Amino acid sequence: MLLVCGFTVPDSDSAEFSAQATRAVELLTAQPGCVRAVIGRSADEPDQWAMTVEFTSVVAYRRAMSPFDVREHVIPFLSRGNASAYEILATATDGQADQRTSVVAADAATAGPRDASGPATPRA
Repeated sequence: MLLVCGFTVPDSDSAEFSAQATRAVELLTAQPGCVRAVIGRSADEPDQWAMTVEFTSVVAYRRAMSPFDVREHVIPFLSRGNASAYEILATATDGQADQRTSVVAADAATAGPRDASGPATPRA
């Protein structure tokens, strides 16, 4: 599971933002199942920042977001940007790719919480 968040930060706020981002990744990487976190700043547009955080699974991601200190500091921090969560389907190291099988259900785009025990009426 990969959390990707982009931020637009005026240069005058960059020192405070950097401190908040560092605190956010410290809190997240202290959680079980958090593999790594990276904070970056665009070399071309210095007001553009990005943060990526990798988790071992969706469950690890959800649990990492649960502790009080994470909800108090990380969630408000992430709300400053544009965050999305992604399923990791391939990684590569030293020229070797490792593909993963998707764990997203085939009907994920059409099924909802109301379908937890199965659809009330069969889908065509």
